Amino acid sequence: MLKKLGLYSLLFLLVTQLSACGFHLRGMGSAGALTFKSAQIEVSAGVMPGIEAALERQLKYSGVELLDNQTAEVQIKLLATNYTATRTTTSGLGDTTSELLKMTQSFKVVDLITGQNIVSDSSSVYRDRQINTAAVLSSDSELRSIKKTMAEDLARQMLDRVRRAMQANSQASSQGKVK
Repeated sequence: MLKKLGLYSLLFLLVTQLSACGFHLRGMGSAGALTFKSAQIEVSAGVMPGIEAALERQLKYSGVELLDNQTAEVQIKLLATNYTATRTTTSGLGDTTSELLKMTQSFKVVDLITGQNIVSDSSSVYRDRQINTAAVLSSDSELRSIKKTMAEDLARQMLDRVRRAMQANSQASSQGKVK
């Protein structure tokens, strides 16, 4: 009984310490909320399909309605994706055994109500992967999974940059009105 009480006390102290330092499990809270409720996504040629799908999922998770017409509050334009796979090591036979993957997505976000450019930027993610030359099918499956994860990371980065740019714009305009 005494051991259980000590274990519970230790667990309580650990949770208290994590809470006190500002640790949060997931999400951005209300500070990470998007300030627009509807968006239109325009996709240029050369955008990897996984990125558009990931962005749509992230917007829906954030409570943003996706519209196909100009009645949306913002337009998110995805420009061509830059994807590179650089060989980092090879086997004695010359086969690639590991590579560095880089995915960069350029984007532009415009406020369709005011016509103002909110942000023009790009996001990049990197992954290092080991390739098992004896198991090509599983390596291909792993690569698809890695690309999907990279696309999700890019979508989160893009929306975070949009959120930050909108906050900076609103703070700048409110400071301009105060003066």
